[in-house]
Amino acid sequence: MDGPRAAAPVRDEKEGIAPLSPSLVPPPLPPTALDEPAAPAPSDRVSAVQLRADRDAWDRFVTQTPLGTYPQLSAWADANAGKGWRDVRVVADSAEGPIGAQILVHRMRPGPWTRGYATRGPLAERYTDEGVRAFTEQLRRDARRLRMTHVFADPELPKGDPTGDLLVAAGWRRVPTVQPNQTRVVDLTPSEADLWSGLRSSARWSVNKSRRNGIMIEEAREDGLADFARLYDETATRAGFRRRADFTSVFRAFDARGWASIVLARDPSGTAVAALMLLVCGPRIIELYGASSTAGGKARANYLIKWEAMRRCRERGYTSYDMWGTDQPWIAEFKAGFGGQERFYDGAFELVTDKIGWLALSAVRRARGFDWRYGRPVQDQPEG
Repeated sequence: MDGPRAAAPVRDEKEGIAPLSPSLVPPPLPPTALDEPAAPAPSDRVSAVQLRADRDAWDRFVTQTPLGTYPQLSAWADANAGKGWRDVRVVADSAEGPIGAQILVHRMRPGPWTRGYATRGPLAERYTDEGVRAFTEQLRRDARRLRMTHVFADPELPKGDPTGDLLVAAGWRRVPTVQPNQTRVVDLTPSEADLWSGLRSSARWSVNKSRRNGIMIEEAREDGLADFARLYDETATRAGFRRRADFTSVFRAFDARGWASIVLARDPSGTAVAALMLLVCGPRIIELYGASSTAGGKARANYLIKWEAMRRCRERGYTSYDMWGTDQPWIAEFKAGFGGQERFYDGAFELVTDKIGWLALSAVRRARGFDWRYGRPVQDQPEG
């Protein structure tokens, strides 16, 4: 694919011109909807057997399904392998094509049992009652082999989507979610001028102010992790939360496939004052983590860096920019300044596959002060 094409500055009658910088170069495009052939006809669809056996085939399937996102890619399994999770792909065929999920499986102690987590799964080109039931039955069979007591799933179904009722009818039950249950997604297919006009006037003013303050944007790979970690820790301290995200393993696993980038904003002295970690899933960009220093906030670097990331990703052919989570009101308000659409998800589901093991582990883990579903202290739920 050709490099970024030149673009004229975007003029705003109230805010003036937002200068454009060629310094932000997104990571090389992995297979996307722009590069891949059209979805195969039903007679040529990849089979469940192929998807279970072939990681590359599975990753292509994820990028081509409407709800496919980064935790269902094989890189996510690699990122969690060092923490004792192993991945299995549970896939079933249906008349509408395959339906399946990458499930991370973890041994639960005491006892011989395991638990499964299908983060942002299952996936399908189209969800049907037949497909959901076929997937659930295949999962029950695999769970017996893996000695899983239960499986947790949280597909990105829109709130109120009838697929949630199909899951319940197949034996799943609704449970509290641990992932962000709402987000903001910006459509990158309109023109750059329309993308710019979609920002609130206050956000456009902040972008231009950051330019005037001499903030420069650059892309980094692993060499940007130290700056990112410093800024993330400063943000955590300022906001009053603990650093729980293992972003180094996530970045390295996705970067190994060209699916990750760190974007840094530097002040005139060269000090990094804001940072984003972007992941790629087909034509979709996910802004997984963001951070800034106090000085960066004063210089409005957090506005410029997000605008530049969106603009350059659009320029390279990506079609959507997911800001990954707006559950906190102050975060939601900041991200709303960049336009896009607020999306609310239908929540999480649990399938109990071994009632005896499920009850036994429930009693033991609760007695020890652990959330027995996830194997974490109750007060320290996993995030991101």
